[in-house]
Amino acid sequence: MRINNRRYIGNKFKLLPFISGVLDSEQIKFNSIADIFAGTGVVSEYFLDNQKHVIINDILYSNFIFYTAWLSNEHYNPKLITEILDYYNNSDDYLKDNYFSDTFSNTYYHYEDAKKIGSIREHLESIKSILLNREYAIILASLLYSADKIANSVGHFESYLQKQPTPKGVYLKELSIKQYKYSPQIYQKDANTLIREIETDVLYIDPPYNSRQYINFYHVLENLAEWQKPKVFGKTLKMERENKKSSYSTAKAKSVLKDLVSNAKANYIALSYNNTYKANSIASINKISEQDILEILENIGHVKQFKMDYRYFNTGKTNFDNHQEILYLCKFNV
Repeated sequence: MRINNRRYIGNKFKLLPFISGVLDSEQIKFNSIADIFAGTGVVSEYFLDNQKHVIINDILYSNFIFYTAWLSNEHYNPKLITEILDYYNNSDDYLKDNYFSDTFSNTYYHYEDAKKIGSIREHLESIKSILLNREYAIILASLLYSADKIANSVGHFESYLQKQPTPKGVYLKELSIKQYKYSPQIYQKDANTLIREIETDVLYIDPPYNSRQYINFYHVLENLAEWQKPKVFGKTLKMERENKKSSYSTAKAKSVLKDLVSNAKANYIALSYNNTYKANSIASINKISEQDILEILENIGHVKQFKMDYRYFNTGKTNFDNHQEILYLCKFNV
């Protein structure tokens, strides 16, 4: 199982040739890159694979777990991981009703699947003290990927399907882990806070631009990862999550982007953008325009714009004709 084998809105896996191709064609020489809205982590993985020093960050704890599991160079015992995954997959002596089955049965999951997911999570927490940090992250990442794969949804947790969920079976797979030359710096912080603490050759920015909050899409996985067993509310069973919401999905988007780039300590900014501001759905309308981005970046350096046609992952009925992925490359004024 690879880091990109998950359903995630805005996943940049298919755009890696475009992003790296722009940097290559512009002959950008760099040793370090910061990926501060990292999402799945595939951009960071690509540059780690190409022997770059990487800073990776996301506000969601579940994504922090994924980065630690797949991308860290911290030590772990592969044999122990296999033994624990085999136990979870082939035994049922740890199964019992739990917070997850009480909360999410017959909505996002069938009762039997919810019971097993929660039982594994409860047991994993009980043995956390005897596991190394990365071992814990690897096992939890495998559980999160399994829970995501079998969910009774259309690829996110903004809502569940109206049909009754059927038992699909919870199976934890081994992670395909590689060794990288450099271990990344991994953070779970607000990007505008982190930007004041780091330095890099290239700052890669891929923030959300419309009102769709990522925590709303992945709240079940975040709940499962944190395992604080909060109260949930509403038809979609979300927990309190204000501290996980992004200002980039609000009317503040332009001002927070301006703050971010003005405090960046980098030689170049590479900013990904998609033109969903032309969407029919109000929730999909971008909070910041192409002209806004150009204005902000041109205030700090020389900007070039690169475009490619791209089929957007759409969760609603909006028709994204002529959709494009755009990469802005800004060289800071000296």
